[in-house]
Amino acid sequence: MSDEVPGYEAGYVFRDRYPERTEVYRRFDEASAAARQTHGCRLDIRYGPHPRETFDLFTGKSGAPLVVFVHGGYWQSLDKQRFSFVALPLVARGFAVALPNYPLAPESPPEAIVGSVTRCLPAVLGALGAAPSSIIATGHSAGGHLAAMLSLGHPVAACVPISGIFDVAPLLHTSVNAALALDAARAAAISPISRPPRRGCRLVALVGGDETAAFTAQSESYVRHWRDGGEVAELVSLGGRNHYTVLCDLLEERSRIVAEIVRAADAFRREERGIERS
Repeated sequence: MSDEVPGYEAGYVFRDRYPERTEVYRRFDEASAAARQTHGCRLDIRYGPHPRETFDLFTGKSGAPLVVFVHGGYWQSLDKQRFSFVALPLVARGFAVALPNYPLAPESPPEAIVGSVTRCLPAVLGALGAAPSSIIATGHSAGGHLAAMLSLGHPVAACVPISGIFDVAPLLHTSVNAALALDAARAAAISPISRPPRRGCRLVALVGGDETAAFTAQSESYVRHWRDGGEVAELVSLGGRNHYTVLCDLLEERSRIVAEIVRAADAFRREERGIERS
């Protein structure tokens, strides 16, 4: 069902244009293996019947804020195990971190994938035991899309997508749609930009400074959509980062992504205290 258009294809399908991709994934795998070995974590906790409906949980202190990180892969590849490294700088800052897997296309249609990810949160909260002080949803690329959908369906304090996709329609004109088999109506139904923002949820959309114009426009448009809906939304550019290197920021001692997540959690805590005083 792919109907490729060159401009769209170049904007969204570019793995062969970034030879550093292989080295980036090697770094992720190495750091993630170390994360699982050096920090207490619970692996492959089930949240649904599908074999991929599992999550890994890096626990923080009782009542710590929770970050849910959703991996990308255009809804048809990759695995949570590659991204365990995401948890370490966040756990060090006092967060609990959950990393869900989900069924993949073409076996599962995109609507079912969205349903899986939005269904994982109650199981994550049950595994935590004590309720977190706040919940922040984040994810990269298609994981940013799934984090946004998760945020729209649950009382999430902040959504912090990283080079996410919020309007699925352009992908109908790319080879990505060969596995997704979407049409215009179904693409709109799973596009966060087609839905009103969640009241009281802060949006911080991060995007690599060296992203394609297509990915940059996705984040810019979603921030405008959120603001037009009357909610707080910010766009943050990570200079010098492309679609594959943007998560390398989380391997740095001073991570901008971690700083923005911490800032979003702090803003929620201040607002909660303001409500209590009023």
